[in-house]
Amino acid sequence: MDNVHVQTVSRAGSEILIQARTRDGEAECPSCATRTQRVHSRYRRRLSDVTCGGLPVVIELESRRLFCPNVGCAAETFAEQVPGLTQRHARRTPALKLALEHIALALAGRAGARLAAKLGITVSRSLLIRLLRALPDPEIDQVRVLGVDDFAKRRGHSYATSLVDLEAGNPIDVLDDRQGDTLAAWLRQHPGVEVICRDRAGSYAEGAAAGAPEAIQVADRFHLWKNLCDVIVATVRAHRSDLRESTPSADAREHDELDVESRPAVTALPESHTAVRTRERHAAVHDLLACCGQHAGPAVASGGRGSTGPRVFPFLVAGTACG
Repeated sequence: MDNVHVQTVSRAGSEILIQARTRDGEAECPSCATRTQRVHSRYRRRLSDVTCGGLPVVIELESRRLFCPNVGCAAETFAEQVPGLTQRHARRTPALKLALEHIALALAGRAGARLAAKLGITVSRSLLIRLLRALPDPEIDQVRVLGVDDFAKRRGHSYATSLVDLEAGNPIDVLDDRQGDTLAAWLRQHPGVEVICRDRAGSYAEGAAAGAPEAIQVADRFHLWKNLCDVIVATVRAHRSDLRESTPSADAREHDELDVESRPAVTALPESHTAVRTRERHAAVHDLLACCGQHAGPAVASGGRGSTGPRVFPFLVAGTACG
């Protein structure tokens, strides 16, 4: 950054303010790469930089806007950019953007925003998510052991396939469906897979055999345990009649009796006001039924003793105050 002249460095409140300006000289048009030093105007930019001593750093940079001398260029004027410090339309330096990208990759939105605040960087979770989505997909290296499994995008309607590098423990790709042809096409584009760990779906078996016939196919641990549990449950249900109930021995019965005697007495908790009131209302409704006979049920439900029907009916149909 030899073409930047730092004018002042001061502390403004809770942040460090650096005032600077670009030096005079030639600049390159980003559209046609023509160099020029004809200045159109100057303007100020505020850039957030990485923290210093736990304090946010703000750079006020006075930049130039220049004329492009190339008459065939679509841009008549362009803003000067400082490599390593400014980018087009950016409000943060590349160093701060890189730090936020690492935070977003490790912690994503809310947790990343909390960590950034502890480091002196004020940022929202939405910005971290946008930075994360703007990152290019990483290059897929040579995969030797591939994990294949499906997941529901919308349960019962739409499914997709996730591919995982089991040696590195990282997800590497997502297929739009769970068809064998899609998996076979992916395997042909990424040769070198030696082991495919998959579930027991027949489509994955066909796709793996077509796309990587030399690879060894194995079932993953989860589905092996699940299949074993299903077989055990089915076997126990089929032979349920052969199971006999065990009769406790005399020593076991004696031990249970001693255990019951040694237990402390459980003291009953006092009834709440709501429970007492409910019990009284239930008794009043059934006393009225006993006095007036069975034909008094509709009259009681419609408003006996000044109560409305919906409030009396539950007590009318309940056998006891506890329901």
